[in-house]
Amino acid sequence: MRALDGVKVLDLTHALAGPFCTYQLQLLGAEVIKVERPGKGDDFRDFGRPEDWPVGPSFVAVNGGKRSITIDLKSKDGIAIVRRLAKGADVVIENLRPGAAEALGLGFATLKADNPKLIYCSISGFGQTGDMAPWPAYDHTIKAMAGMMWTGEEDDIPDQGRGFSVDCFSGYLAYASILSALVRRERSGEGQRLDVSMLDSSLVLMGVGLVRKMITGDTDSAIQPIVHDRPTVGPFRTTDGWLWLSANFQNHYESLCRIIGAPELITDPRFSDVRSRNARASELRAVLADRLAGHSAADLERRLMEAGCPAAKVRTTDETLAIPAMAERDMLLPTTAEGGRPVRLINAGFQADRDGPALSGPVPALGADTEAVLAGAGYSETEIADFKRNSVI
Repeated sequence: MRALDGVKVLDLTHALAGPFCTYQLQLLGAEVIKVERPGKGDDFRDFGRPEDWPVGPSFVAVNGGKRSITIDLKSKDGIAIVRRLAKGADVVIENLRPGAAEALGLGFATLKADNPKLIYCSISGFGQTGDMAPWPAYDHTIKAMAGMMWTGEEDDIPDQGRGFSVDCFSGYLAYASILSALVRRERSGEGQRLDVSMLDSSLVLMGVGLVRKMITGDTDSAIQPIVHDRPTVGPFRTTDGWLWLSANFQNHYESLCRIIGAPELITDPRFSDVRSRNARASELRAVLADRLAGHSAADLERRLMEAGCPAAKVRTTDETLAIPAMAERDMLLPTTAEGGRPVRLINAGFQADRDGPALSGPVPALGADTEAVLAGAGYSETEIADFKRNSVI
């Protein structure tokens, strides 16, 4: 059995952070019932959708293995259905605007009265309380607010980057908080309210740099991974693309010098230790750039890593997916999306010696499981037919 087999999750989330969380719970065996709007579904079903696909890639990425049901939360009957489903759930998770769930009659206090052991998790941009609580939030606006786009140079243009790190990490923190609440419930018998903020999550990601800033008073550039004043850390051009070098310590530097055929740089008094290298950063960087330009990044990656010096070829997405470890560690899970389209989803990111993470099924079509879920909750065929006729589901 997987770790969360038998755990029932009622998923009232949309977009990315919430669905990312419930996707992780599903990989561990939880039954996730995703509630969507009739006719339209989650906004991400159509977000960035290629013309030849029935569903958007962002939706596919975080909704595999779930069961989709459609319910109109603006209807009295729809709210009654969700309350009945929540009564039999272990976890309810929502990322509505703070206060919206309560206004609908689906807040923690209401659902807890029906289900005292319920774990109820809310994800929002800035938390459920405070002046900022009602503000809208997206991954890139939170990154800007948290200082994650600042490079340390006033003239540099802020950049979101290629991924949705704050959205996904917020979802992962919600996932971790739910796991902790499930463990606590086993010991105490009590449910719990969980409040996850995207801004808080971004500070967790920035934690080491922020604490360094508070202790040392270093400039903001010290918070960022882009280091301008260290000649042995950063990107270098090679014959087949960029190599990111992270020769932070003396043993790294010595290995680097030997491998690029420049052992004389080890004893050169200008560069003999970290302080002297940093004092002549531009001079050494120019020397290294000249030496590295004639090498292959792929070859240097292997040789430097084997010698204990951290370095990596800067890969494209296709090159990353082709790394043998992706297949060896089962990080790419084959399944299907709507219409039977074959896709690969990303696994949980850890392995277990038995009963590890796995998909429970394909990416669901909108509302594909509505009738089965409602029948399982005790609704009769007549009642379900009435819900359909009245556009409740």
